[in-house]
Amino acid sequence: MKIVGITRIRNEAKIIRHTLNHLKGFCDEVYVLDHCSTDDSVEVCRSHPIVVDVIVNDCWESNPIKRLELEGTQRQEIYEKCLVSKPDWVYYFDADEFIDFNKNDLVNTQYDSFKLKFFDYYITEKDKRKHFLNRNFCGREYREILTLFKPRPNVLFSHREPTLGGTNNGVLGKVKHYGKAVSVTEWDKTCDYYSNHLYEVNNGVEISKKWQQRKGKAIHSVSDFGTEFITWKDTDNELLITKRLK
Repeated sequence: MKIVGITRIRNEAKIIRHTLNHLKGFCDEVYVLDHCSTDDSVEVCRSHPIVVDVIVNDCWESNPIKRLELEGTQRQEIYEKCLVSKPDWVYYFDADEFIDFNKNDLVNTQYDSFKLKFFDYYITEKDKRKHFLNRNFCGREYREILTLFKPRPNVLFSHREPTLGGTNNGVLGKVKHYGKAVSVTEWDKTCDYYSNHLYEVNNGVEISKKWQQRKGKAIHSVSDFGTEFITWKDTDNELLITKRLK
């Protein structure tokens, strides 16, 4: 059984090595598409033993609507590139995501794709000086995101999740999402980036405006949904976790 990881990154030099090291226990190979990084992301990926190819796109698109389109087309490009490795399973991940999945569960499974439960980690007063991988707490809210699937004809990435068509989805495994937990500095950089370059509406709210309001508020005492934190061990307790809309 061969599992190939694919990812689209930009300016992830501070964390991508940790992510790739983590994936050595899950993926056999990884393909990377770098979108206009200005740090050492490309060099870090090319030097990592699990990475077999890095596609570099150095054409910056400032229009937020066209940038949103790139979310899909560039993921599609790296997906199609990875097919030369003839994977049995494809795993799409972002640089700030750490999978928790027993790949033995893929053997003889009735499913041909899986949604994983994504839990957000947060910076708190207790751990604000720690490395992001040593954060203590995550939110109890989770999203189910389709990230692991068997390749087939007509796979289409229009955004984060692919459209598979006629797929038999299971829900299994979890992901530690560190996007809100890398560091205070990186939090503010993320807020600036999404405020300036993202145009998307969720439940009637422009996401860019939401990120403007978040700047300077990296340290949390409760989750972004106003609930008390839990530990990673707690995420296995169905009584303590809550599925949320995207």
